[in-house]
Amino acid sequence: MQPWECNGVVSVSGVTVRPGDAIVGDQDGVVVVPAKVAETVYNIAHGREEIEEIVKEELIKNPGPPGKFYPFMSGKVKVDSPLGKLLATKGITPENSNQFEGSADW
Repeated sequence: MQPWECNGVVSVSGVTVRPGDAIVGDQDGVVVVPAKVAETVYNIAHGREEIEEIVKEELIKNPGPPGKFYPFMSGKVKVDSPLGKLLATKGITPENSNQFEGSADW
């Protein structure tokens, strides 16, 4: 038995981490993303980051409650919601984004 292992499965605080899994962390916490869904999770997160920037810009130009644009109760944007309408003005639509109801691939 060696005192180390490479590409083994480990359990950290009850969370299983397998070779190839992505471990992502920020000031809010850490999450393990299984390798088989990492690309999908990245695409969702990247789309959310783009949306966050658009909402921030809008709130700087037109101060108001951010609740106008949130939450996405279903996790997906409704086309006719205030957020859906704002995104459309920036060219983000169900045809080119996976963030809308009916267009999400997750």
